[in-house]
Amino acid sequence: MDTDLQRLAGHLRKRGLRVDIDLTDPGSLRAANPLDGMFTEQIAMNGNRYITSLGYEIGESGHEASCAERIAHLLAIPVQTGPREHTP
Repeated sequence: MDTDLQRLAGHLRKRGLRVDIDLTDPGSLRAANPLDGMFTEQIAMNGNRYITSLGYEIGESGHEASCAERIAHLLAIPVQTGPREHTP
């Protein structure tokens, strides 16, 4: 799996999401709300951008913490529990 996706997976786990790696497509991962399996999202890289299965752009590589926060919000876990990137 891509290093950027590994970092994103770590930030998603910090926010309480369940993360599964798709072994048939190592360029993507599936994040899920652990309390309701109906809330899932497939995330893949498109260039240096994170894209959902519906084509929604989450953010760019290097901003995994912010991307994880957006994904958590989409999956009904809006509480921030991890660090954000420092912006100059």
